Amino acid sequence: MGKIPTNISQKMIEEELKKLGLKQGDDVLVHSALSSLGYVEDGPRTVIEALWEVVGPEGTILMPWPLGNAHLAKVFSEQPGVVRSQHPTHAVSAMGARAEFYTSNHLDSPTACGPETPYGRLIAQNGYILLLGVDQDRNTCLHAVEEIAELPYLSEITVTFVDSQGQKKQKTLKKYPGPHRNFIGMDKVFRETGVMTIGRIGSAVVRLIKAGEMAKVALAVLKKDPAAFLCDNPACADCVRQRGQIKQARLKEETFILTALSDELVSDLNESLAILQGQGINQLELGRVSGKLVSEMSPEERANIRQKLKAEKFSVSALNLGINRWPITVDPDPDLSRFREVLKLVHFFDCQHLVISSFQMPKEKTSVYREEILRRVDRMVRLARDEHITLLLENEPQSYAWNSKLAADVVESIGSLFLRLAFNPANFARVGEKPFLGINSHIRKMAALLYVNDCLFSGSPRLPGQGNAEIKELISILRCRSFDGFFSIKPGLGGGKETFNQAAKSFWHLLETM
Repeated sequence: MGKIPTNISQKMIEEELKKLGLKQGDDVLVHSALSSLGYVEDGPRTVIEALWEVVGPEGTILMPWPLGNAHLAKVFSEQPGVVRSQHPTHAVSAMGARAEFYTSNHLDSPTACGPETPYGRLIAQNGYILLLGVDQDRNTCLHAVEEIAELPYLSEITVTFVDSQGQKKQKTLKKYPGPHRNFIGMDKVFRETGVMTIGRIGSAVVRLIKAGEMAKVALAVLKKDPAAFLCDNPACADCVRQRGQIKQARLKEETFILTALSDELVSDLNESLAILQGQGINQLELGRVSGKLVSEMSPEERANIRQKLKAEKFSVSALNLGINRWPITVDPDPDLSRFREVLKLVHFFDCQHLVISSFQMPKEKTSVYREEILRRVDRMVRLARDEHITLLLENEPQSYAWNSKLAADVVESIGSLFLRLAFNPANFARVGEKPFLGINSHIRKMAALLYVNDCLFSGSPRLPGQGNAEIKELISILRCRSFDGFFSIKPGLGGGKETFNQAAKSFWHLLETM
């Protein structure tokens, strides 16, 4: 682009703008950093005069209403004939043939950047966006594209402002843009598709973009990847959360409910909830928090957990408190008072499901204790039924229901709608069974919960879809019958943020490749 001049004149600015493609009669929205140009003779007024000479009286110049140190925008807003759109967050200044068209009724729009705003109108008119020494992160029209695409992470806010008559008012804005974007990532796309030309004025790199054509290109990108405007930095909490909102919207297309076992996350509940939100999950299978079962906590501790869950809009899918995960011989004539207290906890957390086991015992003694186990589980089911709580029996290697035949035996023998199966495919694989091909299909129909986990026949845990538990086949066939129970991510890989996110990523990969 040649040597950078030390003094920048109006004529030089006009020539460069024309080279970029700006011409008489054009409408242009200018985002700028004046200092990026270097020394400009007579400062911002020279830039404004140059723009006006290029687009002429039949064109229109728009700039964001000045905030902070936006020197060029501030001087522009003070020019004779400039009008302002009335808006509390995204107002613009405009001068020229269509200034009133662009700025009128901005405050009446339900959104900040939509079709009936200066940004949406510029797109509809296929006007220009000029980025003068700034990058795509300042390209507000991309927020208008987000609205057109109806991206699920757009939010609703209520703002307080002072109107043109000096009155203090409030306005609720729908589809409001979020806190962080990766608009910079679109720069290469715009260059390669030809909707943007690039030049230099002084030391400032300048981009001129056709707004309407840019919107078409960006919408095509978003159709393939709704997260295209978000960064992929795992440390960016804003974009992690917004990606989760895209996933949550995707889950609304399904009949199943995605949840996860708290034991598989991290000790801090707030961090655990943030991890789940990043995966589109707003349900929690509640067991241990900070290494302690909620049944072992004080009433105050449990109340704090419930409060945090409600504050973050989480529901509890089930309690998983290790019920019946002890030898049948430990308590030959069990007192069910503790179980009744657990049922109260289920109500306390506003859920309707409790995961249980079927007592530990040597495999060779299953026939000896069968009647006793059925008797005990039946008593529990009757108590749960009276409370409208469904018990979910998990198949576990050291328990009575260690294989598919015995798990089905318990559920079928008791024969209650309040006893269903918590189908653990990894545990079936651990005892040598193929959970899809090797188990009678009627057993899957007993399930109200499917654990999303995997392992090899040797028992070694694997990410979902990378072992012998046939988890992809199970997810697929359950979706074929509009399964309305829970898919609970329980990878069994040692817990922690990274491990859980890897397992969740594997689940999403399986779902999107079906």
